[in-house]
Amino acid sequence: MNYIKLCGLLFFLGFLSGCFNDEGNYTYTELNPPQWIQDFSKTPEYISGWAGKGETMVFHGSHMFTWGSDSAARAKEVRYEWKLNGVVIGDQLDMELPTDSVFQKLGLDAYTNSDAIWGTFTVIEKETGVSFPARLFVSIYSAFAPNDWFILSEDGNNTKFSAICRRIVTEQGKQKVVYVLKDNAYEEINGGKLPGKPVQLGMETARDISPSGACVVITDQVAYEVNIQNMEKVGEIKDQFLDGTPPNFMVSDLREKAPQTSGQESACTFVATVDGRVFYRVKSPNYLGGQYLSEPYVIDDRGYKITKFGHSKYGGVIPCYDEKNRRVVMATTWRDGGSFQGDNPPIWRTRMVPAKTHYGAPVSGFPEGTEVLYLTEKNHISWGYGGPKLLFTVYYNDPTMDNRTLVGDFSFSTQSETIFRTTFERWFYLPVRLDASSVFLVSANNRPSLNYNEKAMYRDFYTVGDKLYYLQRSTSYIESADQRKFMTFNATFPSKITALAYAFYQTDQIFVGCEDGSIYCYDINNIENPRLLFQKKLNGKISVVKQIGWHTSNHDWY
Repeated sequence: MNYIKLCGLLFFLGFLSGCFNDEGNYTYTELNPPQWIQDFSKTPEYISGWAGKGETMVFHGSHMFTWGSDSAARAKEVRYEWKLNGVVIGDQLDMELPTDSVFQKLGLDAYTNSDAIWGTFTVIEKETGVSFPARLFVSIYSAFAPNDWFILSEDGNNTKFSAICRRIVTEQGKQKVVYVLKDNAYEEINGGKLPGKPVQLGMETARDISPSGACVVITDQVAYEVNIQNMEKVGEIKDQFLDGTPPNFMVSDLREKAPQTSGQESACTFVATVDGRVFYRVKSPNYLGGQYLSEPYVIDDRGYKITKFGHSKYGGVIPCYDEKNRRVVMATTWRDGGSFQGDNPPIWRTRMVPAKTHYGAPVSGFPEGTEVLYLTEKNHISWGYGGPKLLFTVYYNDPTMDNRTLVGDFSFSTQSETIFRTTFERWFYLPVRLDASSVFLVSANNRPSLNYNEKAMYRDFYTVGDKLYYLQRSTSYIESADQRKFMTFNATFPSKITALAYAFYQTDQIFVGCEDGSIYCYDINNIENPRLLFQKKLNGKISVVKQIGWHTSNHDWY
């Protein structure tokens, strides 16, 4: 038996040795892979494109690798393949394709915007079929995308709707940010002018119109609703009433109380008219339905006249000034019963609450002849606020006091819907007297973890003619007069300042528009030494500037 096992073992060893010695009938080819400039498996190549007429996407494979020696010969031995989402979009080493055609080839139904899709750029040997892939990370943005600026300016007796678009381009193999002016984009896209002089640009979440929402262009003649992503007109506010357009309907301002929780709360839009009436509509949480009621809102038996709305955060309470009764009114929504889950969904209703008392700034009844210049939510007092407790500021001229503009804080509780007092509210004079032509810019953001946002919380901009000033507040919850500074912005402008705007996400950039059509954008990380990012010029007075993008309840809703 042992003899048989020994023979079997010797046979197996001989067989195994034969396997090792088998040279076979094989042909070996030495691989000559491309020398990638980086490890694209860990750091994919980022490519971006924007939709719209004349916009292209650039695919530069030649910037991603080298061949080393004899590159010309090696290049003849390979082919190329660009693939996104499993779809081959091209076979050239370098190519430039219209963004709209790429979007169509991929069969996308929405722009990726800040998200992205994965892909590969592959070098393939013609003879062997051996492939060398590099990963891609590709974003396809709408024609007008987050971080772009919308601008309303005068064009004779009409309104010009333009945009400044932030673009990422590659120059000499390096990516850089450029700002492209799309002058009079609305007319080019829609084939018609915007009648009337510009008044305001109202922003709406409006996911039923586009994933980025909509805006309402308000002139002294019309109020057009426009798709933010492509700037196409989709309708007019006057045609969106349940029982027909109200008589003598002319929009002077529009403000949305956006839903703080998407899919659970309803968006409510308030519209003010030139004669002081307020109309509203509430959309469902999924943005289906929702028309304006044809009867104006009734606050109380005193009546009211409200022609414009103040500033607030996204989804926040909207402060208004009742010119008839010289009082502040707070516009908001509330949930009437129901639950977010189950078969009993909540109903969202509106409420406009007038101030009935005051501490400091007389928000329940200003003296006759008072000129309220600006009304805004704020966040410059670090203690005593949060949740239902909100801080607001009013800039106004009181004829019974010194000939200077007053700045007064007041506090409002969304829980009790009343004005309350913390004792930390401030009430003081500016060193100058402002008027209705002065432009204001403040931030109510609640994102102090970001250094830029924290700086903006304690800074209020205001203008006098062609001069830009800012009030630098103390970061302490108790502020003495000597801690308060009135500063001049370190830049000169060629004409009267007529528009101001923040880059809302980080409030680290400020946009300045002038009466002569000049446009400036500054990086203000160092407020004492602002850095000019870009300068453009339109032909008419700049009236309104707003940056578009994604918001949360901690962001300003400009």
